[in-house]
Amino acid sequence: MPPKGWKAKAKGKGKAKAKGKGKASAKGKAKAKQVVEEVEEQPKGDVASGEAAATEGALVEVKPKAKAKGKGLRKKVLEDLGEKSLAEALAEAKEVVATADARIAEAAALEEAQEAQAKAAREEYEQATSEVQAAVAKEVEAASVHQQLLLKRLELSEKEEQDRRRLLEAQKALAMMEVMAVKQKKMQELEEKRKVATEAAEMAKKNLLAQRQIEKDALEATRRALDEAKALKAQARGFGKRASVGGEPELPPAKRILPTDEQETVPATLVDGDNVE
Repeated sequence: MPPKGWKAKAKGKGKAKAKGKGKASAKGKAKAKQVVEEVEEQPKGDVASGEAAATEGALVEVKPKAKAKGKGLRKKVLEDLGEKSLAEALAEAKEVVATADARIAEAAALEEAQEAQAKAAREEYEQATSEVQAAVAKEVEAASVHQQLLLKRLELSEKEEQDRRRLLEAQKALAMMEVMAVKQKKMQELEEKRKVATEAAEMAKKNLLAQRQIEKDALEATRRALDEAKALKAQARGFGKRASVGGEPELPPAKRILPTDEQETVPATLVDGDNVE
């Protein structure tokens, strides 16, 4: 990209050069025109030789007599000619005109070259500007893409953070459920043990009640046996008394054979015929 102000400076320099050369050529043209007009306005009687007048007559235009101002100018031209002949003055004027034309052509060529150079520089500048604009557009597009990527990354980071929090909550819930499962399992085990213990206690209680009932039944059987023994003993005593009255000796009461279960419940220290009470 050309530096700022380069185009303006180049164009300004070209215009200045063209302007200077244009001024010089304009001055040359004006001077040559003035000489030609002065030569044309010069009367034929002032010509030094007829041959020169005949030679240059084709270039001289016959005009009507000028006014007083033209006479003054003619006088001035004649004074400027001095000792020069009209042909010399005309040749000099033509040379001046040719020089001016050459300078004008040179200035025009230089101006065209400078214009072409300025055009090329302008095209180069425009191309560089378009390239810069394209680069800026690409940079803006890249910045937009980068911004979108940053936003996408931020969105993904937020989503990842949310997923991480959900995972943490799920892990906490899982740990709590595992603890609850272990606790529930322990509670079930304790409940089973409690049931087993309760059943054992119930069984022991039933056994104890059954044992007590057996003991109670045994005591009741023992009591009945004792009552029966008392009755037999009393009966035996009454029978003995009756026998003694008749003159026969009194015999001891005979032992009564008890059932096996009743024999076990009867105390061993119980003597036949003794009153338990």
